[in-house]
Amino acid sequence: MPARRPVASLVNALAAVAPRFSPADSAEKVRLLDALADRAFGQPAALLRFHETLCFLAAYPDDPRVLGRVDRALQGFESRVRGLTPAAQARLYDSGLAGTALDYPFGRPMTRWLLSRFPDLVEVAWEKFDGGDQLDEAFSLLITPVEEDAFSYGGLGWEGWLRAAKGGRPLSDLRLIVELLELSPLPDGVRDWWFERLGLPIRWRLRGPGASRTLAKVPWDRPYYHRTPLRRSGVEMLREIARPSPLPRRAPRPLAEVLIETARAALATRFRELHTFSHANPGDVLVFDPGRGIRIALIGNLPTYRFPLEGYYAFLALKNGVPVCYGGGCALFDALDFALNIFPSFRQGESAFLTTQIFAAFHRALGTRTAIIDPYQIGNENEEAIRSGAFYFYHRLGYRPRDPEVVRLAEAELTNIARDRSYRSPVPVLRRLARAELYLVLPGGDPEPEKRLRVSQVAAIVSGHIARTFGGDRGAAVRDATGRVARALGMVRWKAWPMDERMAFERMAVVLGLIPDLAQWPAADRRALVRLVRAKGERDELRYIRLLDRHRRLRRSLESLVRPAEPILDSGERGS
Repeated sequence: MPARRPVASLVNALAAVAPRFSPADSAEKVRLLDALADRAFGQPAALLRFHETLCFLAAYPDDPRVLGRVDRALQGFESRVRGLTPAAQARLYDSGLAGTALDYPFGRPMTRWLLSRFPDLVEVAWEKFDGGDQLDEAFSLLITPVEEDAFSYGGLGWEGWLRAAKGGRPLSDLRLIVELLELSPLPDGVRDWWFERLGLPIRWRLRGPGASRTLAKVPWDRPYYHRTPLRRSGVEMLREIARPSPLPRRAPRPLAEVLIETARAALATRFRELHTFSHANPGDVLVFDPGRGIRIALIGNLPTYRFPLEGYYAFLALKNGVPVCYGGGCALFDALDFALNIFPSFRQGESAFLTTQIFAAFHRALGTRTAIIDPYQIGNENEEAIRSGAFYFYHRLGYRPRDPEVVRLAEAELTNIARDRSYRSPVPVLRRLARAELYLVLPGGDPEPEKRLRVSQVAAIVSGHIARTFGGDRGAAVRDATGRVARALGMVRWKAWPMDERMAFERMAVVLGLIPDLAQWPAADRRALVRLVRAKGERDELRYIRLLDRHRRLRRSLESLVRPAEPILDSGERGS
């Protein structure tokens, strides 16, 4: 009887055929998946590669035969991990696979979520914590003065005190610390800061649905099967955005909550957090389904956690229900600062098409017509983007630089590529290409997006104003601004507004108070500004972003404030 083919060889063959789609490729995938179905894995490297290939095939299946086998393999993955030796399992620590564990210093919002969803699977990894000396001092902010003696010389120390503070209750150390923080008189923002500064390594044992990269999938009733080669080239963003497609729709509450949970888990299992996912608003989730098995969820912030002036939506992109990409878009007037990260398991898929659909979702939902890619996204202090050739990825989609030096360099490199198809830009050249932003401007967008208003400019002017006029007293500055702006806009009863709307006004007032002729604006413009301010505190941020884009007088007024400071600020930005 011939010897069976080694497991590693089968896995490598499956990984090689995974991104190819033809009837013969599909049959080969079925054969390889069947051959691996009952094989034991001794090497964690082979098991990890098998896992990544299965994840890719779950997002990009050929047909029901392949998808059914992939789903069964992923469902049984935890038992495969348990079948490894303890030493081999240890090498999969921090991998995010079902049946493994990871630790990461999650912030307070994500830690609270983990405790609510996986209460028996999270705890402090004390053996990895080296901040014991600062723990005594940190706890002093949460306890009564008399208890501080427990930490003095000869006292219990923080370990003994934690045991005593449980009072016999069956609490984990992590649960107790979070409970103490919740019951403390500290403001909410200070609680977040306290927990983050502590930097507790939080161990999460990945067991069950929703608790790993392995089983990260939302129900998807009608899978999209790839029977022809993937769309990897020839995708132009302007053409794709002009293509008819359904408008984003508001997600029903149950679907919104599932998408938020999926987004949090997708990032947490990859050692990442995103402000909006941590403070997600289930009443502000939009869903965009452009086809080919793609779903894009735009997720807004709870009103308390919104930015004062910009509008912001994070996004999670799914392919056949599998999370494949995340990021966000920050909108100010017409411009959208756009960032995305495709998870490594899925980068050999339809990345270009997916990227165009994500911006299309923002364009259709928010009305933004100008997309900006930050230098970090294309390689500035980002080696991963350099290695992946991110500049050329976005250039092929239609994004262009406007910095004259980068334009000249890009033209020279594109000429070299046209002459010699084997030519590759050297890494030093890619770093120079990544020094400036890239832009994509739709019809009606800003013809000079490089000169757009930037929040950093407004923030610098506000800081200088508070220093000069109020001696740094920010409370006095806010009180003065709210009073003057309320009078200028005729907002007699603003203190009776809902709390979120009042908060939005107080945050925005320090900016609006800098507009010298605000009280002389035409009545229609002042009424529109009041509507805009109140919209910032509404259930969703969508109307605020649209009203902001339409308020031309506000835009001109803010631009006139920052214009004298532009040479200094631009110079600083180029040097950063």
